[in-house]
Amino acid sequence: MTSSPRAAQTSVLAVLAVLAASCASTGPAPRAGAAAGSSVCDSPVVIGHRGAPRNAPENTMASFEAALGEGADWLETDVQTTRDGVPVLMHDPTVDRTTDGRGAVADLTAAQVAALRVTVGPGPAEPVPTLEQLLDRLSGSSATLLMEIKWQRPEDVARIARIAASSSAHVVLYSFSAEHLRQAHAVAPALPVVLIQSGAIADSPGDLKLSGIALAADLASAARIAAERRAGREVYVWTLDDEESWQLMSARGADGLITDTPGPARRWVDTNCHTEGRTGPLAHGRSPNDQDQH
Repeated sequence: MTSSPRAAQTSVLAVLAVLAASCASTGPAPRAGAAAGSSVCDSPVVIGHRGAPRNAPENTMASFEAALGEGADWLETDVQTTRDGVPVLMHDPTVDRTTDGRGAVADLTAAQVAALRVTVGPGPAEPVPTLEQLLDRLSGSSATLLMEIKWQRPEDVARIARIAASSSAHVVLYSFSAEHLRQAHAVAPALPVVLIQSGAIADSPGDLKLSGIALAADLASAARIAAERRAGREVYVWTLDDEESWQLMSARGADGLITDTPGPARRWVDTNCHTEGRTGPLAHGRSPNDQDQH
């Protein structure tokens, strides 16, 4: 029995519909964490860890300039204090690993530290900056400084916080030590405070109001990030240096990617994430110094 022209047309349309569905199912899958046709993530801030230490010696003005030039939203640094009370930018308690000198920062004068050169990392050796040098550079800019207060005397913690608060740079204080953050908050209550936690060191904030928390990557599960954000805290994850980790932590909802490679991270975020950014306690794009006092 032969079919009618209308029946034949219906059969052709049915076959075409099946073929279209088959093509759609075998096409590229949506990116992890993203619905089809949407970005993979909200827009996390790119935070240059000690600047851009794969471009220039870490924690130097050259490294910070490289990070800013590559599009970092924030800079991250570490603050130690010299014997005569001058805050300088140095990760380690001694100058041995990073410079051409030897000794504990706390045993050296500011003049002695200024005579040293940072030799670890690519490029020419560079001077050790003071905190005030970096704050002056960032004054009036849109960049935020995520400033780690290293383990030191209470009076040094207070001095660091006062210097940061008196500048016109956007500063967020962070530390592994909840007690240091309390001391800093007491003298600079307008500055947001962020607690750093790792598997080895995880102080409890107690009743200290945190604006955020900085987690080692192995602590930054989706459940942990979600819990911190429900508590009103932004989450910054360290140290993330490849696309796999940027995608994983962005999909989990991290607010900031702390990285040694801010240039590639910037390009990845720009390609894969929403451009309008997220809102939160520090409201990306707004000055932390403009937030309510905690």
